[in-house]
Amino acid sequence: MSGVNNSSTTKNNFIRNGGSVMMNGNGAATAATAQRTSAAAAPPKPPTRQHTQQKVQQQPQQAQTPATPAPPTQQSPADLQFLMVKRTSITDPALQAEWASKRLIWVPHETEGFVKASIVRDDAETYTVELCENGQQMKLSKDDCEKMNPPKFDKVEDMADLTWLNEPSVLDNLKQRYYSDLIYTYSGLFCVVVNPYKRLPIYSETLIEAYKGKKRHERPPHVFAIADCAYRSMLQDHEDQSILCTGESGAGKTENTKKVIQYLAHVAGATRHAASAKINSSSTHSVSSPARSQSSADHINMVGELEQQLLQANPILEAFGNSKTVKNDNSSRFGKFIRINFDMSGYISGANIEFYLLEKSRTCRQAGDERSFHVFYQFLRGTSPDEKVNFLLEDVSRYSFLNNGYISLPNVDDSAEFLNTIRSMKIMGFHDDEINSVLRVVSAVLLFGNIEFKQEKNTDQATLPDDTVSQKICHLLSLPVAEFSKAFLRPKIKVGREHMQKAPIPCVPWQSQVETISKACYERMFKWLVSRLNKSLDRSRRTGTSFIGILDIAGFEIFKLNSFEQLCINYTNEKLQQLFNNTMFVLEQEEYQREGIEWQFIDFGHDLQPTIELIEKPTGILALLDEQCIFPKATDKSLVEKLIAHHEKHPKFVVPEMRSKSDFAVVHYAGRVDYSADQWLMKNMDPLNENVVQLMQNSADPFVASIWKDAEFAGMGMTEMNESVFGVRTKKGMFRTVGHMHKEQLTRLMQTLRNTFPHFVRCIIPNHEKKPRKIQSMLVLEQLRCNGVLEGIRICRQGFPNRIPFQEFRHRYEILTPNLIPKGFMDGKEATKRIIEHLDLDKQRYRIGQSKVFFRAGMLAHLEEQRDLKITDLIVCFQAQCRAYLARRLYQKRVQQSNAIRILQRNGVAWLKLRDWQWWRLYTKVKPLLKVTNQEAAISQREEELRVLRERLATNEKETMDMRMLLEKANEERAALQTQLQTESEERSDAEEISDDLKQKNINLQEMLTDYGLRIEENEDSQSKLERSGRQSVEDDQEREDEQQQLHNRQHQHMDVKRGPAPKRGKRTGAAVLKRGAKDATRQRAQVTSLEAKVQQMQEQMDQLNAERATFQRRIRALDKRTADAQGSLTQAQSDVEHYKSQCDREKVRHKTHVAREAELEDMLNREHVRSRKLQSEITELNNINEELKRENSSLRATYQYAPNRASSMVDLDMSMNG
Repeated sequence: MSGVNNSSTTKNNFIRNGGSVMMNGNGAATAATAQRTSAAAAPPKPPTRQHTQQKVQQQPQQAQTPATPAPPTQQSPADLQFLMVKRTSITDPALQAEWASKRLIWVPHETEGFVKASIVRDDAETYTVELCENGQQMKLSKDDCEKMNPPKFDKVEDMADLTWLNEPSVLDNLKQRYYSDLIYTYSGLFCVVVNPYKRLPIYSETLIEAYKGKKRHERPPHVFAIADCAYRSMLQDHEDQSILCTGESGAGKTENTKKVIQYLAHVAGATRHAASAKINSSSTHSVSSPARSQSSADHINMVGELEQQLLQANPILEAFGNSKTVKNDNSSRFGKFIRINFDMSGYISGANIEFYLLEKSRTCRQAGDERSFHVFYQFLRGTSPDEKVNFLLEDVSRYSFLNNGYISLPNVDDSAEFLNTIRSMKIMGFHDDEINSVLRVVSAVLLFGNIEFKQEKNTDQATLPDDTVSQKICHLLSLPVAEFSKAFLRPKIKVGREHMQKAPIPCVPWQSQVETISKACYERMFKWLVSRLNKSLDRSRRTGTSFIGILDIAGFEIFKLNSFEQLCINYTNEKLQQLFNNTMFVLEQEEYQREGIEWQFIDFGHDLQPTIELIEKPTGILALLDEQCIFPKATDKSLVEKLIAHHEKHPKFVVPEMRSKSDFAVVHYAGRVDYSADQWLMKNMDPLNENVVQLMQNSADPFVASIWKDAEFAGMGMTEMNESVFGVRTKKGMFRTVGHMHKEQLTRLMQTLRNTFPHFVRCIIPNHEKKPRKIQSMLVLEQLRCNGVLEGIRICRQGFPNRIPFQEFRHRYEILTPNLIPKGFMDGKEATKRIIEHLDLDKQRYRIGQSKVFFRAGMLAHLEEQRDLKITDLIVCFQAQCRAYLARRLYQKRVQQSNAIRILQRNGVAWLKLRDWQWWRLYTKVKPLLKVTNQEAAISQREEELRVLRERLATNEKETMDMRMLLEKANEERAALQTQLQTESEERSDAEEISDDLKQKNINLQEMLTDYGLRIEENEDSQSKLERSGRQSVEDDQEREDEQQQLHNRQHQHMDVKRGPAPKRGKRTGAAVLKRGAKDATRQRAQVTSLEAKVQQMQEQMDQLNAERATFQRRIRALDKRTADAQGSLTQAQSDVEHYKSQCDREKVRHKTHVAREAELEDMLNREHVRSRKLQSEITELNNINEELKRENSSLRATYQYAPNRASSMVDLDMSMNG
């Protein structure tokens, strides 16, 4: 957990720790983890805890002796002396005996919590004790007294080592270390830090290097160790980490957060070199110290580097988000979660900052002993006279918003801090225009407080008699002055689809509207600042795979007057404390049960859920507050009545006494807090004047318009709440209040933290006077109780905080049991059991679960030390083999060097004897003459080669001319073929055009033919129809005539005169019809004949066109063939030309080579002539010398009989070698 390396940190410790096994000058190895301050008395350290998939590495623990930090394998940095305790006097046997004789115990005390007392009398149920401080005797129950640890446990670095774990022992250990300027103390699984309220030289770059890659027990407690643990765990387990600095306001959370960032920026920086900035070793630790950690100002040598920018974001955030409060001179008035992203190599790849709950009301009002944000005072005191004129600045005392509280802080130079802030902004990449825009908004926010509304006589209407301040604000924000005044005094409201001017309202509501706008301006500028910082810190070129989140949230606050802001802050701290309790107590025990370990569940009584539900449940305080904001006539009083009606019987809700100024109280984990509900509805709704917002959005200054671009309008006062909206409007029309948005933000933050492995740093405030080396025991004791320090130590000692999966345990510790596990497959659980049994571990010190093995505190570290010793032995053997091999190689090299020296010496002596020998001198003179006989043959050979080269050169030149003629001829043929090809291409295009025309005519004729065929068919159909109708009509007439004839015959046989005409008329009618049908048929046949003639004519035309088309197609095919032939010829000609060109190029190269060779031979011939002349002169000289030698030879023949033969043999040998 917090402040503790997990067991995965032990992986690869030889490599990761820079080699836990170090070599001394004689080649012997030492194990870093095996060294202690006192080898005999130094005990193992206490355990760490591992949550779920986290494996924790810890030190062994013995109940009788306190842990002592192991010295480093190399020389310890000088700064470590400020973190370590000299235990020589503590472990003095005489001191131990004196303590035992006094029988000291702890007894309760009203102001000091507990004090020392010696037992005078021991009764059955009571003690009679004598106080050590004043000798007073008293009688107390044994249940009220607590046992005291021996002196050897004084100033112990991990309070889990205490033999007697109780409140007075923990408090006394913290006090002793605090008085010795040892502010960091381990408390089992996390780290406790007490604010020193002074500078301490414990944050230097040397100390960072001392803690880098070290195990927890190798260095004294420090926040650097917590940061290194989180960093190594992230790299090895590939799991996101978080570091949570928690505590009350003024406890040092912000300073420890900066030290964590400082450590990570140094260790995980992507760029490292000697020019990196030095860290101020005497940087202030306390957040309330007058000089707010100027170490960051000394960090920058490399402007623009990501790690340096990460460090320089803090001064900007502190200037714009911190202020002086009752408990803290540099209190963070906002919460921030800094997410540092790392790539696969462990380098920082980017960062992101999220902020929560900016206390923007501080811009307008502060308590009498507090200040507004630092940037206001820095800005007013750090600018030059020209800048004061440019930004329309005045003296601090002239601003209404700053007159409520302190103006100056002791030992704080606001002007120097302002320069540091501006320099940090430039390092972060802010442009001058952006910095000036921010400062203009800051100046405008201050001027908002100087706007004075006055009430007209005999009316309640507000007026603005002097608009000088308004003109200044409008100048700074680039707003029109007239519209700015109207927006406050006579705003427009929307009625239906039209906007109407509203009647003036008394000046009191408008004064609050001015304050609301000023707060909104500052908040939006702060949001832009954070967004701009994120833009500089977000580097997209390296993708982050894991991250470490650092949380710095406003501490728990209990003031005389606690408002809505304090409720949100305390609600946040309640959730964080619940996360701590759940991680430390609940999840730990739940994992024991999941793994099937024998464990009795312990309820430590730290469930904060009732208080959290009181605030956030659907009928909780925030929900009822949102509900009241909806009602038009709701007031703060009605809100209180609603809260009391719903929660009067809640155990964590308290109704105050009648005389109390508070409206209700909530029992938090840190104590009861009385709240005043004044202005809660307005603070929750956060209403804005729509008219002013529109002016801001339309500002001529792009910066002002951008920060107001996405602003949502809000109501213009409580009286007009029914005509307005409040909070932030979502896309679906729902309203989100400040409380609702904070609840959502907090939910996301808690989800992020649950997905990480948390490391807790519990910050303790020692006193409220902000004085060093002063501890208010009751105050510290209450914080220890609320933070669950004792319970965390207790579960660490009773439980199994060290755990490791079976396969990892086998892989890591199989080295301790060589040849125990067979090669082949074996279940991880079975292998783990065999290893543990072979190591003969105490069965009470470990438990085997379903997927991992659990150890008591210190057991895993004990195995780690054994493993380090084993590795040390292996390394020593390996080093011995390597050194023996190197020694053998060195010996062989020295032998070879010795032999070479002897040979050189012999050759040197021989040469000195030989060079003065006369026959050797004669040989050196004669040797050059031996080459003279070969000069004429060499010259003749060179002349012959020159002649051959000249002939070859002439041949090449002739061939080159032939090739050039062939090339010209091929070019002419290619030009002719190209011309012919172009002509044929034109003819082909013409033929294609004619063919297209014929095709079109053919298509048209086909269409006409089809049309005529259709018409012929229609005519034939109509003709057949006419014939059929004619025949049918004739037949019908004949039938009618027959019927009439028969009828007349039957009815009028006696009337012959009348029967005769009727049949004649019938015959005439039928003949007429037949005649008309014959004429129609003749006409139709004539038309058919005409159409058939036209079809025949068109068919002939179509045949003619087809014949022409076939002719053109034959011509096109012929042209295509000719074109292909021409193309082939052209291609062949081009290839021939290329071939000729390549041959010409080769001949040119050969020609150049011959010319160069010829020149070289000419040069050689000249040199040979020169040498010949020189040799002739030397021959003459040698002849003279020969004559002299002949004369000397006669006198020396008797002494040196073999000399001539030897000289002649040497000459013959040299000539044969030259030959």
